[in-house]
Amino acid sequence: MQEHIKILDKSKKMIIIKKIAVKIIGNTETEKIWDTAREKLREILSRYENIPPKEQMHANLIFPHIAVYKSLLENHSDMAMEIMEKGEAAAAEKTVKLFQNVVKIPFGKAIFLKGFATGCKTGFGSDAGFRHVIYRADSKCYQMDVTACPYVKYCNAEGCGELTRIFCDIDVYAYGSLDGITFERTQTLGTGGEKCDFHLYSAD
Repeated sequence: MQEHIKILDKSKKMIIIKKIAVKIIGNTETEKIWDTAREKLREILSRYENIPPKEQMHANLIFPHIAVYKSLLENHSDMAMEIMEKGEAAAAEKTVKLFQNVVKIPFGKAIFLKGFATGCKTGFGSDAGFRHVIYRADSKCYQMDVTACPYVKYCNAEGCGELTRIFCDIDVYAYGSLDGITFERTQTLGTGGEKCDFHLYSAD
């Protein structure tokens, strides 16, 4: 469990969120938030044992976010969501640049869409806590509906379902502005929808 607590200090994403917090509420207050978050993360981890390995990969992202968010709600409730949102947006910048570089190379859009399909299959399947229906997966288009999601499950279980939407927004940051790739989604489970209806397709 101790190794999981260290995620708050070693995870690149949490480091970025912490930097955003420092800008908004100052270093002293941020350190207090992180001290409280470590205790909250211990409590959260004690409630969830024997999570399947692939689902644990997502839990390692979800639980630290929940711990920090809950700590912010106790001390800076008016700024809690703002800090989490800005942190996620800043953390997504490197991912966006990586994907942009991929889609710009010859056959890059096809490579990206095939890679997206592979990633969904290996990291976002039923053994990772997801359920989805795939309608199309080729070098021109990927279309699926997600009908169950561990991000929704754990955020709701921890009483902060509203936090789920920052995870939904990661997709918008990552795929929403890629050259030659259109990303469409009309609803998400994390914002009260019946599903997450992913649709990515090449403009070629």
